[in-house]
Amino acid sequence: MEPGSEKKKEHREIRYQVGWKKGKIEWNEGAAEALSVKSLKPAESPEEAEVRRLQLLWKPAMNLPSWMLFPLLYALPVLCFGLTLILIYGLRHG
Repeated sequence: MEPGSEKKKEHREIRYQVGWKKGKIEWNEGAAEALSVKSLKPAESPEEAEVRRLQLLWKPAMNLPSWMLFPLLYALPVLCFGLTLILIYGLRHG
């Protein structure tokens, strides 16, 4: 290693212009390294992230007793049809 090869981290200034707006960004390279935060927990794999995301989206549904499922199978279409007729009647005469 040469004695002059280690450069001191210095203050930088970047000038920019976007349309009519001009400005400058001040950047201190030494401070950026000092301010970087290291994560304490290990990085999770993409598979673990996907599983966690799916668990957040898809919550388990409530379980009904089996004796209620069969009557519900026949009652729900009849109920939906009846509500549809009520809505149509309300639109025609309302």
